Amino acid sequence: MLTHKERGQVRLLHITGGSRFGGVAKIILGIGQVAQADGWEVDVLTTDSVFQPAVRDHGLGLVNMDVIRREIRPVWDLGGLVRLHNFLRRKPYHIVHTHTSKAGFVGRLAARLAGVPVIVHTAHGFAFHEASPVSSRLFYSTLERMASRWCDRIVSVSEFHRRWAIELGMCSPRRIVAIPNGIASVSRNSEVELGELRRQLGVQHGDLLILNVARLAPDKGLEYLIEAAAILLRTGRRIRVAIAGEGPTRDRLEQMARNLDVTDRVVFLGFREDVGDLLAACDLVVLPSLREGLSMALLEAMAAGKPIIATSIGSQREMASHADIAWLVRPADTLALTEAILRLAEDRPLMARLGSCARAVYENHYTEDRMLHSYRQLYFDLLSAKLPRQKTAAGPGYNWSLAGSPRRVSQGYSGLVSTPRQSKDGGL
Repeated sequence: MLTHKERGQVRLLHITGGSRFGGVAKIILGIGQVAQADGWEVDVLTTDSVFQPAVRDHGLGLVNMDVIRREIRPVWDLGGLVRLHNFLRRKPYHIVHTHTSKAGFVGRLAARLAGVPVIVHTAHGFAFHEASPVSSRLFYSTLERMASRWCDRIVSVSEFHRRWAIELGMCSPRRIVAIPNGIASVSRNSEVELGELRRQLGVQHGDLLILNVARLAPDKGLEYLIEAAAILLRTGRRIRVAIAGEGPTRDRLEQMARNLDVTDRVVFLGFREDVGDLLAACDLVVLPSLREGLSMALLEAMAAGKPIIATSIGSQREMASHADIAWLVRPADTLALTEAILRLAEDRPLMARLGSCARAVYENHYTEDRMLHSYRQLYFDLLSAKLPRQKTAAGPGYNWSLAGSPRRVSQGYSGLVSTPRQSKDGGL
């Protein structure tokens, strides 16, 4: 429990453990800076080598504890749970916010056992997808049902996933709320000449430059894009496929490209920080994912006003319900993907119309400001319900009411950066 002395400043801890840097990390950094702007102390528990320096660069506190890894190892995981519980007892927080399936299970249980007043979990997607076997759905939904009892609110990143969680019995309707992902407007380096960037990517005159930005993992469906590239080349279509990202399936995907003899037309770029430039330079974005929460890569392509081909999974059907933002194809269907690329490549006005609609829907529904304001409101609502009379930095008797909207700054709150605190080590 929090002592009287520890109630002066709101303390918030985000937990991701060993999850790799990606869309989830960007959301956490945004939420963290908004909370800091309210005078809160914000820490992030991560062991990822890319995420850790980003936490420091954004002025947030780093908790460097190896207590949650992606792999399921029961004995090791139990030890991690005990160590995290002990840390939370030594360093009390008002709010613990967990992210991803593994960190959500271990982190929520440790926080509940440690007596953390407010516990929030964001389900950035489930450990299964719509085509998963019934056994997988049953197993993972049962685990989520257990974990839902250890938190005050679950956040889904789309209305589709909220409805699905309720249908699968993971939680009651009152315990889950949808806060769709949002991003800051995609920025690019004005000094980068797009023609030169295309040449660096090996694009020749008349080529259609297709971009994919993703973590190289099995659920991203990248093998279907590589197979589609091989078919397109056999038809004589001039294409260049650029895949930006790192991940565990990179070696297998590169071997697949060699086997299909498309290495001269499919290039693996690795992790890139110039996604805005790549989007500006490409002609078409293709995202063949088998499952997503709400794809940050899709939002980036929408914000850049690019034509998109994506799979017709639940969250992406939901986004497309606003307008014709993308050409949707069946998941795991190479021929459908190939036909969609050919269709758009032959219809430049259609590509322009899709890109324009995507940009408009992004501006109306998926901005970072809207997402961050929703998380801030959720925190205040839960604090008001759980700690109605606590004294905090806001002053004696403060009732946690929302005093106003977050301060708006350019580049999605990137100006709200304070001096980084020293990393906190759990003594492991």
